[in-house]
Amino acid sequence: MAVLAWPGMVAAQEAEQRQEPLEFIYSSARITKDDIVVTARRREESAQDVPIALTALSGAQVTVPGTIGLAQVQQLAPSLQLTATNPRNTNINIRGLGATPAFASLGLEYGAGVYVDQVYYSRPAQTAFDLYDLQRVEVLRGPQGTLFGKNTTAGAISLTTEAPSFTPGFRGEISLGNYRTLQARATGTAPITDSIAVRLTVTNTLRDKGFQTIPRQGGRRVHDLASFGARGQILFDNHDAFSLRLIGDYSSLEQDCCTGVTTTIRTTRIDGTALPNNFLIRTARAGYAPLPIDPDARQLETNRPFSVDMETYGGTAIADYDLGAATITSVTGWRKLDYKPATDGDVIGLDIFENAGVRETQEQFSQELRVASNGKRTIDYVAGLYYFWQRIDDRFFTIYGRDAALWILGPATPGGTAPSVGGQAALNGLFADGSATARTRSYAAFGEATWNIADTLSLTGGLRYTHEKKDGAFGQIQRGPALTPGEVLLGAQAIRNAFAANIPTFLAETREDNLSGRATASWKPVEGVLAYVTYARGFKSGGLNLNATAAPSVIDPEKVQNWEAGLKTQFLDDRVTLNLAAFTQTVRNYQSQQIDTRIAQTAYIANVGTVRSRGLEMDVRVRPVTGLSLFASGAYTDATYRSFTNAPCPVEYLGLATVCDLSGRRLPGVSKWAASVGGEYRAALGNGHEIVFAADHAYRSSFYTTYNLAADSLAGSYHVTNASIGLRAADGQWGVALFARNLFDTTYESIINPSAFNTGQSTAILGDPRTWGVTLRTAL
Repeated sequence: MAVLAWPGMVAAQEAEQRQEPLEFIYSSARITKDDIVVTARRREESAQDVPIALTALSGAQVTVPGTIGLAQVQQLAPSLQLTATNPRNTNINIRGLGATPAFASLGLEYGAGVYVDQVYYSRPAQTAFDLYDLQRVEVLRGPQGTLFGKNTTAGAISLTTEAPSFTPGFRGEISLGNYRTLQARATGTAPITDSIAVRLTVTNTLRDKGFQTIPRQGGRRVHDLASFGARGQILFDNHDAFSLRLIGDYSSLEQDCCTGVTTTIRTTRIDGTALPNNFLIRTARAGYAPLPIDPDARQLETNRPFSVDMETYGGTAIADYDLGAATITSVTGWRKLDYKPATDGDVIGLDIFENAGVRETQEQFSQELRVASNGKRTIDYVAGLYYFWQRIDDRFFTIYGRDAALWILGPATPGGTAPSVGGQAALNGLFADGSATARTRSYAAFGEATWNIADTLSLTGGLRYTHEKKDGAFGQIQRGPALTPGEVLLGAQAIRNAFAANIPTFLAETREDNLSGRATASWKPVEGVLAYVTYARGFKSGGLNLNATAAPSVIDPEKVQNWEAGLKTQFLDDRVTLNLAAFTQTVRNYQSQQIDTRIAQTAYIANVGTVRSRGLEMDVRVRPVTGLSLFASGAYTDATYRSFTNAPCPVEYLGLATVCDLSGRRLPGVSKWAASVGGEYRAALGNGHEIVFAADHAYRSSFYTTYNLAADSLAGSYHVTNASIGLRAADGQWGVALFARNLFDTTYESIINPSAFNTGQSTAILGDPRTWGVTLRTAL
């Protein structure tokens, strides 16, 4: 058993040279030569033979102690970038496209699709589970709508879990770490009969000492974590032509997060004049002393409970029938998500908000039926039909507190420290109670064929026709303590109407039909070299604004054009792998998530015109000597607004301009430069023991985290290093390892958000600090 906490990206290359079972070391990741077998074109192929820019990772490379979700995938795939305020507000970008960092909107679907065991996960929050039983991860870059569909205009992340095996097996591990962290994970598989096998995977992660403190509550530590997951599988296989795999999973996440630390307090505008009614002016009249700005201290000012309570579960059925020349596959998926937050929306020690947030329940069903040719023939093909249904129900709640009137409206008299009677009566206890429902129905037919003209030349073409309908409704009710006639005369009701208007339920609907596709020419001039060029057209359906903003209720669909050229090579007896890709991608009617900060923060979506992403990507893997594997991956991404002339201006323009032209400026949520390097070294110690050392290092340049490129939302560049050293038995039956993540304790921002009411305060969700521990592993 590999006790290494973080194998290098090319650890799989050493698999054939070791004696221990490949299934045990690499989570059953299938290897051919130096490559993981992938299904990027919906049939099994070597990653080096697929004319698509992709990152292929084995399960062990991302199954690292102390993490859940896609954090380690981002560490090893520079073109992938995640930003998150909390699990629901997770945004996934590939090559700078996919989603603008912001709060989630139920009327928007994301441009980077996530698939688990071939089932599309509509909400990124559903990926916040432990990845322990993964077989492989494929990050497919560029539009993948022909075969993957469902809005994969930026790319797709495909996760494949380990299937049950007819060979009994078990592996498990326990990790103990700082911040009182305990993680236990285990997976086991066994045959029941000659044709039935089962697998059960259980994970549990507890962190009892959080990353952050609240000084005004006696230094209470927060950002604890409790994550549990279970996945059960049954495989029916007659070992002839038919197999059926049934998968059921459940995961829960409880965490007292996600409140940011203050990173900036702006007091001046872009022209150097004072920012009106700024944060320090407001705190002074409230008699409140904010904490010093020091993100490294990880101190919070909040005085109200804040937490995340999320459950997600579902079932998948995958049936394959081998006809000899082709295989028919049916993939059925059903999923449900229940998300319950509590949020101190003002993030300081005043009761401006008592609670604010969005409670969400989501349910989806999908069915895909396809046929794919087997082996390599003159014409290789895949064709199919797809159906997707989804319903999302959101409850929007904003409850104002006793300090809201003074903070928002100001004092009753100039220079005073008390709010007006009408203002206090209006806002203290005011409850904006909104509800929305969004439904999606999508139908598609698709096909792709590869004409292998010769052993060295192939042409691929594919089309996908999509019909999609979305409809939804929104309404809002004003609640709060009853007002007296005198308070009404003092303007209390008018103030309430401005902050929590009664909005009769309104309906919104959009329908679209689209034909998209791609064409690829690939050439193998010599053994170990593949060159290709691709043109693709993508489509993401229109969105709905189901909220209390004045934004249009329906926005237009995205249309994508992408050109890509790539080179995949292996040489020096396959000890060196070098892959290169160049791309340019243009999106018309780009769907941008935006936030109205004039009142309580409310997310909405809008078309911003045209955006473009172009760049270069490189992946290198080297095995210079036995036992040593090295890798390097890099991405240069030039992603810009080509046309965004009507952007709402950020707070530094408050009172100077309301509309800004961002044309030609960079897109948010993407670093121009990103890279990962690392490696692994194994050395025999004798007596059947082996020592293993591994490290990886990731770099990202600065990036903006707001759609309107607010100056204070620029997250700085950062470096993060992970390392481990372990001792293990050569037969893999036991092992122990010391590991460290963020070894040098780098403080970096995941996302920076402006506070409500344009006060000039900005707060950030920080990346995890240094975590370290020991892992004990065993396998049977």
